Amino acid sequence: MTQRHSTRGASLIVLASLITIGICVYDYYTPETGLIGAGGVLLVAGAAVLMLLAALAMKFMPHRGRCVQLFLIVSILLDIIGSSVAGYFLESPVIMAAQALALLGWLINVIGDATARSIEEDEVEDHD
Repeated sequence: MTQRHSTRGASLIVLASLITIGICVYDYYTPETGLIGAGGVLLVAGAAVLMLLAALAMKFMPHRGRCVQLFLIVSILLDIIGSSVAGYFLESPVIMAAQALALLGWLINVIGDATARSIEEDEVEDHD
């Protein structure tokens, strides 16, 4: 059974993913950063690509099953946590800031979904 889920914060997550990918490419190829050729940068870039795909799925598929919604929410949160820690160890404040932006988008999405559910439940109770 598919339900309509919130897509409010997905745009922020997409933006944060694109920023992270851009910074990772810059860090990987720029000698001044000290991260040229670092495997950790590639790992964060790969995680950002996966987060981008998950956020696009959230944005363009508002009607999705509860299991798909749970998978997207949990995987994006784990990606945000892992990329934030990796950004800290790579000493990249821009990656950490982008992940903070992604966390804000994640919170907006989760809160928007919970708010929509409570409004639907209130409407059902009012008609009885």
